[in-house]
Amino acid sequence: MIFRKVCASLIIIGLAAEVWSHVEIEAEDYFFPLEPVINFCKMSETCTHDFVPICGQDSLGISRMFSDNCDLFEYNCDEKKQYRHVKMEVCKYELEAAAELN
Repeated sequence: MIFRKVCASLIIIGLAAEVWSHVEIEAEDYFFPLEPVINFCKMSETCTHDFVPICGQDSLGISRMFSDNCDLFEYNCDEKKQYRHVKMEVCKYELEAAAELN
């Protein structure tokens, strides 16, 4: 009887450890679970720079300015990020800082 309980406990612990080892999820994967994987590297290769500034935001809510869509694609490709094009108002602090420099 004790042998069965010990064996059952070891099996349960082994299964739990196996499941837990696969639970590590990147923040980007958690926040955009239903979106298809976008190949930003391929998009950056075919993109033509127009130098129209855009605002980008990642899944954690971090925003930053990009010189254009191609710059956003290249940054995502190089840094393995998932920035998305959002309204310029989201980058209001970056816009204010740029205005102070001019």
